[in-house]
Amino acid sequence: MDKVETVPPETPSPADSAEPKSPVDVLYTQEPRAAFTPQTIDVETKQSPSKEDFFIFRPSVAQQAIQEIQSHLSQDEDGELQSSWILAQISHWGTEREVLAFICNKSLLICYYDFVELGSSRVFRIPLNYIDTLTWGPLSYPRMALNKRDVYALQVKWDKLREPPSLFSWWNPWTEDLSYINLIQHPGDTTEKHLKDMCQLDKFMERLVDMVKLAHERSPLPGRANGLLVLNRPVNTDTSLGLLSLLNSKARLGYAKPRWGFGF
Repeated sequence: MDKVETVPPETPSPADSAEPKSPVDVLYTQEPRAAFTPQTIDVETKQSPSKEDFFIFRPSVAQQAIQEIQSHLSQDEDGELQSSWILAQISHWGTEREVLAFICNKSLLICYYDFVELGSSRVFRIPLNYIDTLTWGPLSYPRMALNKRDVYALQVKWDKLREPPSLFSWWNPWTEDLSYINLIQHPGDTTEKHLKDMCQLDKFMERLVDMVKLAHERSPLPGRANGLLVLNRPVNTDTSLGLLSLLNSKARLGYAKPRWGFGF
């Protein structure tokens, strides 16, 4: 009997048995992230407007600070808020610091606000009927002073009969044992009109004069010659050499603004 040879069926190759490739398999390899490099696309855009140089002039920052301070006003000691202002204080050492000023029915509030962390650090209250002298004029410096600002200043003095400060207080740049405060116009510039109006030192003075005179009429101090003396003369500063003032002014350390990629 003849032997019948059987031929085993052919085993299909992997290529023949594979299913048809889907569009996803065509677009992506098995490891699509293995050799992936993001593409860089250069898009021409219009030049964006420059950011505000001072934090206080950025959208809603000043409004937030004003609302926060207004919520802490005392009806008995301050009364109703009449106007808000963006100014700068110059110390007896010639250093500058931006402040928010609030004129109320009964008091003048000087607020040192932290515009980096958006929080109030401290508020200085001056009763309006205590203010007896306002001096308006250019800042005057000793001849040897290194840093001289060519600006007008307003000196608010609330006790002209007080004894001069002690030598320790005079040489302390952070002392609060002084009976006056010097205010200058904020050096920043903003495109928003209502913020620009809040920075006008001459308008602030006009408003303050009216409110101080009214406060003297309403609440005169017993045993004192009440009334406001307004002087037009240079506002003296006693910075002598003024190395600290020079550093503070050149770097504008008293203002919250971006510096070298950081904000402080």
